[in-house]
Amino acid sequence: MTFFSKRRIYADWAATTPLHPRVARVMKSARKLWANPSAIHKEGVEAKKALEAARTESARVLGVRSEEVYFTSGGTEANATIIQGVLRTWLEKGVKKVHVVSTSIEHSSILETLKLFERHGVKVTYVDPGPDGIVHAEDILEAIQPHTALVTCMYANNEIGTIQPVSKIGAGIRKIKAERSGRAETLEARRRERERASQQAGDACSALPLRAADFPVFHTDASQAPLWLSCEIEGLRADAMTLDAHKMQGPKGVGALVVRRHVSWEPLMAGGGQERGKRPTTESVELARGFTEALKVAHEGRAAREGFARGVQSYFFDQIREHIPGSIVNGSTKNRLPNNINISLQHISDPEMAVLFLDNEGIACSTKSSCIHGEEDSYVIRALGDTANPWRAKNTLRFTLAPDETEQGVDYIIKALKTLTLRD
Repeated sequence: MTFFSKRRIYADWAATTPLHPRVARVMKSARKLWANPSAIHKEGVEAKKALEAARTESARVLGVRSEEVYFTSGGTEANATIIQGVLRTWLEKGVKKVHVVSTSIEHSSILETLKLFERHGVKVTYVDPGPDGIVHAEDILEAIQPHTALVTCMYANNEIGTIQPVSKIGAGIRKIKAERSGRAETLEARRRERERASQQAGDACSALPLRAADFPVFHTDASQAPLWLSCEIEGLRADAMTLDAHKMQGPKGVGALVVRRHVSWEPLMAGGGQERGKRPTTESVELARGFTEALKVAHEGRAAREGFARGVQSYFFDQIREHIPGSIVNGSTKNRLPNNINISLQHISDPEMAVLFLDNEGIACSTKSSCIHGEEDSYVIRALGDTANPWRAKNTLRFTLAPDETEQGVDYIIKALKTLTLRD
């Protein structure tokens, strides 16, 4: 029995979000378009038109061309696709030295995919964040080497909600590309001059192996961002971006990978011509329409949503400082998603039991990312480098509030936390 009313507070929006009513209505209507979009009969053509309309609408929100939007099964697939796509492009061309720059606090779908390539000789530099959970753009840029094929840095962290300086990183990478482009043009002019001299001398001259100065490819995992941050890709200065519908009140089982036209990348799978040959599987019009409507809803209400949630978050932080001794807020309290409150509690013995206790009291939250299994503590909190509090990475609780959660809801959570700390 809970110690007050039997109300429920769902504070795990970073794990997944409820389907928005507007999205549900659009999907119900799209359910009539059940035919295969690749078919040439009337039903197939209608399904194809609806699919492409969804793609166009999504592209408009993101500020890209419709042919740069690829529907996937979700964020994990999108992340794996762009990493493998870019790296395989290099490896299959016989490039022996391939390097990647990422961060130590990326989502597990990024880190695990990079580990696969490390086992095959790809070198990866993992940049740590500062104590506030934010990486320095300069550290990312300084880690780039002449043979860096890919830089991938998340937009907003899924555990502690910290917002990374993606646009600053992207601008720095564009500067590097511009400098390489200038050097490449100079080298190409020298190559042509050597070819002319060799031909005049009657000697064969092989072309200098030059690569277009369009690397490294810059990718950002923006799965946690759309409800709170602008995801127009040009503003982020990114070449590729991952999105996931169920993180923004859309359906599970659909996401998108946005890739600009100049990027060379191999498909993750073979077997069909769907998604312009990049994802061979029959598309779901219902899911694509659901993704697009969720993206539109997130975009349209973002300013009001962010402003309200920011006030409630500030109140939550104040209440933690006042009422929960032995607690540490993880990550910057300013540069973070406005619904994210991640804390470490010194005086709890088992964080999973703490989650179950809070669940029994009517509060749904989590300890760390729902995609992490088999680890007792959070690698994201470990990366903050707090050696003075060894319990910090283990004793974490993550509350990610609904956009319309109130201060009264926060009071309810604080009262439960006070009981929890006294209990343990």
